[in-house]
Amino acid sequence: MALHGQDLYVAIGRQIRHTSLAELKKGVENHGQQAATEYIEKKQHKVLEIQYIDFDVRRLVMNPDGNLLAIVGDEKIVVAALTKTVRQDPKNVNIKSFVVGEFYHINKGPSKIVKVLWHPLSKGYSHVLVLTHDSLLRMYDVAVNPDEPEQVFSFSEAAQSSGTYGVDTDNAASFCFGSKHSPWGQLSVYCLTQWGDIYMMCPVLPSTCLLDTSDLDDIRYHMGQEIAAGGVSKALVQAKRDWLDSLLDSLQPHPFSDEMFIAHNPVLNLARPARQGPFLYQPAPIELEDDDNRANDILYLETETAGVLAMAYSSGRVDICIVVDHPKPCWTLPRKLKSNGKQIDGEVNSMENGLPAVSVYESIDLGLLKIFGVSSISSTGGYSFQERRMGIPNHPVLEADPKYGDTFYVYHEAGAHCVSVRPWLEELVKINEIASQGANAELDARIIKFNESHIKSSVSCIVTTRPTKTSIPAPIVGFAVVTDSYLEYSLLLLTSSLQLIGLELLTRDSIENTTLPSTPTPVTSVVVQKENEYQNSLTQPGFGSQEGLLALNGLPLQPKIVLPPGIGSAKIVVTEENLQFLGKMVHGYRESLREVYTACDLAQQRLIAQENEYIRQQKSVEKCQERFKAFSSKIQDQADRQDIQAALQKKLMARADALLQKMKESREPELSAAEKEWGQEVLKRERAVKAFDERRHKVQTQYEILKRRIQELQGSIDDESSYSSTGFGRQSVWQKQKQPVKRYGTGQIQSVERSLVDE
Repeated sequence: MALHGQDLYVAIGRQIRHTSLAELKKGVENHGQQAATEYIEKKQHKVLEIQYIDFDVRRLVMNPDGNLLAIVGDEKIVVAALTKTVRQDPKNVNIKSFVVGEFYHINKGPSKIVKVLWHPLSKGYSHVLVLTHDSLLRMYDVAVNPDEPEQVFSFSEAAQSSGTYGVDTDNAASFCFGSKHSPWGQLSVYCLTQWGDIYMMCPVLPSTCLLDTSDLDDIRYHMGQEIAAGGVSKALVQAKRDWLDSLLDSLQPHPFSDEMFIAHNPVLNLARPARQGPFLYQPAPIELEDDDNRANDILYLETETAGVLAMAYSSGRVDICIVVDHPKPCWTLPRKLKSNGKQIDGEVNSMENGLPAVSVYESIDLGLLKIFGVSSISSTGGYSFQERRMGIPNHPVLEADPKYGDTFYVYHEAGAHCVSVRPWLEELVKINEIASQGANAELDARIIKFNESHIKSSVSCIVTTRPTKTSIPAPIVGFAVVTDSYLEYSLLLLTSSLQLIGLELLTRDSIENTTLPSTPTPVTSVVVQKENEYQNSLTQPGFGSQEGLLALNGLPLQPKIVLPPGIGSAKIVVTEENLQFLGKMVHGYRESLREVYTACDLAQQRLIAQENEYIRQQKSVEKCQERFKAFSSKIQDQADRQDIQAALQKKLMARADALLQKMKESREPELSAAEKEWGQEVLKRERAVKAFDERRHKVQTQYEILKRRIQELQGSIDDESSYSSTGFGRQSVWQKQKQPVKRYGTGQIQSVERSLVDE
């Protein structure tokens, strides 16, 4: 089963079916439960016509953008290209598909497919990684060439060539990518062998990938430190420098994002990524009584505080490890002949600090071996010993919760479990905060307390499909976590008997708001608090965190029992195993009832405390009322005194105004009669001066006019005298006509001048 958004894909044998969960939910909401069943049956599902599926499908793997679906079998992989017509066309749809690595996987015994994942940094999400039993990891770019692998990484070649650990006949069991929160996380791959050894390889990068600015900063910083520190050989240091320079030179800006870059995987001529490991377990995990315990799956949790690895085994054991040595790039150079030409040097490896390590924090027993374990006695060489093995084939699979990185799920032959590392991871967060503040004494005390407390992870069985050993097997074959906002946060599980199980989950915001109400913020006041101020007796928060009732995102305390169709109506046979199962279920329900009773007792205690607080508040209010009545008689006296004081204040203000007026008059007296008369005379003279100014301006204008006229008259007299004194005997008629006519006599002009002078 695979889920992307609201689209659900299910593989039934050799057939791929598709349905829209949003349409199914609308049918339930619009038509009711009974009518919705008929609606769903009529609507049914859509069958995808995909070529090359001539095998039983073991797993469906969807790429991150939902456009490519990897259909995985034991020896064949088919990739189907999903388009919008798949979701829109109501009928069956023909899907374009192609086989991946047909030459390397079909009818190849050692190349049996173990696990398939899409690379999270691939441009277009078209790079798929295939791990086979022979510990070879092949990377295909299905958009370019699905037949030939783009790159091949070997997790067994280093051990065979170096001779350090002997011949490695251990087959690969699973692999996973690192966390996006750690440096080099998504560029590293962790491989788990069947006997529990962990190996790592870094960098594992597609030919064309997408890197954000934070990834590039981490790569540049850590690579710069390693190059500055040197290495085992100058050739490896030069290889690191060449790889970093080539990566930075290939960077291209992303056309749709300012924080993303398109990069090309640097190709080195001689150096290749080296296998790192096996990881050392410190301390060694707790072994269960299973002589044929095999590892099946590995998962790197998306946690920011610490790197956490989870490994699942066939015996029902789950190991939780903290990654001590974070991933870092490592290359190896090919061997070469020594100077004598006979001996051969070992490979030059950049691992110079020994083997990496993981700290085993916890080993979880899911309880499967107690139910399905089988004991047998074997004899060899005259000695007999007892063996204990799983009586059923069990291949557990780990699935991460995409919403909360500290939670993951394990589904297996007999059901499914939920595991959360949040309880002890929160303590590590607090320790990191104290370490960042530099409080060494408090830090040491907190670490000692953390080591002594042995905080365990929260584990809960959510679904049981095989409650007893004799039950008909119906293992969980499909698992999906729904995070769509319309469909809500929930789980979907599919059994081999085609039973779809849905479990609703609660988001942590709603859980925290329910169990941990916020403490009211105290109101600051400028009034100094008195010693007898009222204190609230209720503690905050009202209820503590009910880990029993609301643990693991609201999943039920008791698992949901799902049996194949028709088994529930069968006749029940009383056997010892069935009685043990019933006793276990009764014990579980008693524990659940005890949790409910405990919660009820806490609620009752809280109610009693609130009633007592209410009584205290009532008594305090009564005391306040009595004091108010005692002061009520004094209130009227205070009001009368205030009125008297107000009237007295009014009289005082009137007297003050009168005194102020007298002081003003003594300092600023009124003008005398002579001063007033003199002022009026000044004003009269001012008006006369202003009138003479107007007359003067008018006379001056007339004077200018008369002056210009006199000058004109004087000019005509001068011209006449100059003519009479010339030596020429005659004058032309034209010159005589130009002479001005004489209008005024000399006496008239003199009289005018005298008048002007008098004026």
